[in-house]
Amino acid sequence: MAEYRVRRTLFEKESVLTVENAALVRTAGPGVRQEIALRDVHGISLIYRPVGLIDRWVCSVRGPHGRIWLPSASFFGLGRTRDQRDAFRGFVEALHLAIEAEPSAAQVAFVQGDNWSAYSSLGLLIVSGVMAMLLLLAVVGAMADGRGLRSVSWVFLAALAIFWGARMVWPIWRRNRRQIYTPDAIPPTFAQRV
Repeated sequence: MAEYRVRRTLFEKESVLTVENAALVRTAGPGVRQEIALRDVHGISLIYRPVGLIDRWVCSVRGPHGRIWLPSASFFGLGRTRDQRDAFRGFVEALHLAIEAEPSAAQVAFVQGDNWSAYSSLGLLIVSGVMAMLLLLAVVGAMADGRGLRSVSWVFLAALAIFWGARMVWPIWRRNRRQIYTPDAIPPTFAQRV
């Protein structure tokens, strides 16, 4: 029986996820229980969704009456998370093996990435590139007017903001382009430390 413990959000209690009796089960304290029989799984999505500066992957398992999602990072305080990628990847691999053993496994859609997220990030990267080009033109214009770099002291802050924004969206674009995979070949980039 595989088990994974995670506090999915700051406002939830710790969830215990298990694969037992041919089902994915999530419990979070008394009275909170979700269960999806492995034979009823419609699809699994593996999506990169960072939280602040921490890498976070999310595995979403869809069934006929809803979904169970689990992240690779656990919240344990306001603005504080714990990276659990090693245990997370191990649990997701065990879950895939259990689903693959089911007769209905051929009907399950295994997808890594989310095109909406990826192409939104691409749009933000393009905007960052345009802003960087405008910033460069402003600097060249100031130099051509003979004002020198002292008159454009604001350049540093603007360049930092552009660089920081591009740095945040680049990994989302790179990791979230949608691709289909098989349960016996989870993408090697999924939940790996770079």
